[in-house]
Amino acid sequence: MMRTSVRTSAKKFQRSCRGFQNIGTGLFIMVCVLAVPAFRPASAQSGGRSFSLHPKTFQVGPNPSAIAVADLTDDGLPDIVTADRGELHNPREERPANDELSLLIAETPFNYARRHPSLKTGIGPYALALANVDGLKWPDIIAVNFLATRDRHVSVFLNLKDEGVFKPLEFPIPETGLEYYRHYDGEDIPLFTKPGLTSVIVHDLNKDGSRDLLATGWSSDVLLYMPGNPETIFGPAAVIPATGAPRALSLADLDGDGNEDLAVVMYATAEIALFKGGGNGGFAPRGRFKTRGNLPTTVLVRDMNGDGLLDIVTSHAHTDDSIVIFYGDGPFSYSLSQEIMLGSHRDVLEHEIRDIAIADLTGNGRMDIVAACHASGSVVVLRNTSGDAGLRQQYQMENYRFSEGKPRTLQLADLDNDGHLDIAVALWETNTVGLLRNSH
Repeated sequence: MMRTSVRTSAKKFQRSCRGFQNIGTGLFIMVCVLAVPAFRPASAQSGGRSFSLHPKTFQVGPNPSAIAVADLTDDGLPDIVTADRGELHNPREERPANDELSLLIAETPFNYARRHPSLKTGIGPYALALANVDGLKWPDIIAVNFLATRDRHVSVFLNLKDEGVFKPLEFPIPETGLEYYRHYDGEDIPLFTKPGLTSVIVHDLNKDGSRDLLATGWSSDVLLYMPGNPETIFGPAAVIPATGAPRALSLADLDGDGNEDLAVVMYATAEIALFKGGGNGGFAPRGRFKTRGNLPTTVLVRDMNGDGLLDIVTSHAHTDDSIVIFYGDGPFSYSLSQEIMLGSHRDVLEHEIRDIAIADLTGNGRMDIVAACHASGSVVVLRNTSGDAGLRQQYQMENYRFSEGKPRTLQLADLDNDGHLDIAVALWETNTVGLLRNSH
């Protein structure tokens, strides 16, 4: 049985509320919870399963840690890019991790050919963004590198489609003033490098027409902002302090003022940190609250219950098999939460959620959740079956198990242009991409 906590009135469940005093802001957030069942297996409801496993997988590089989808060739079919970081070793080694991206070019829907040679990045490519950063027509590829050496922290590949090539550019993150806060070996030597980039967003934050870059510096407790520049693509990085090992971030207007704000998941302190955007690329701390689990790795901002207010969703990689929805009830305010347990026992790691995605997958106007589960070798789809924007969200769980490979990360995209979102999954151990086709 799935256990979940549901949104309801604060008065009714006053005794189950916990307050989190935010550091440095004075903002007070109440989180109220109630455990009730909110799940039925897929076989118990009409409509059958939402997806079918595509029989073929497609080879990529070692240990794909990120996946992104866009039409790179302008032929009307979405292509797939993976960041293949390989194994992480001592950063003092000449090549402590892999340094390549794989490109799967669509030949027909659900059929891909791997492009050779692979694109060479800095060491340990960890996250991807596909966006037009050079003003030309086609999406470019941006990768941030976790174990970067020789000033190759951000790798950009400009899409020169007419020439059939990608032009590589490298951008450094100056280490002056950066500290290292994470893990050391027995000789008190850092196990990783500064700043340890783990996520990236490319978006026009200062409204000048050029796309800017935001990244998390996990091992140095910083966020990095690089303004877009029509001549150089990106300008020098500005540093925003963010204590607690920032792992992932999500961009959204959380207070309705027309400027993009930030929700950042803190891996070491198990918190969501909120930053108010100034509309000029700058961000100021606005508050933080606990995620109700250990080692959170994901954060997304969506209106999960259809009440017109943005909610925050996170998942935990190594404990609890839990996904938590924090419901928004005002600017930077999240009073109530709902916890979804994929496993049958809280302290038993059955699934090991490594990534999540959120979208309306069935066309019913409700936000569904998809999870890449490493330990169980499954993609879990939580189909939102709630009838309205009421106080309780119901989910129908569908489990899609891969016979080989371990789901690490995923991307939702309409791979066959039929108007329905499909799922592309990066698989460890087999180093492949698997596909799930939307059956609606």
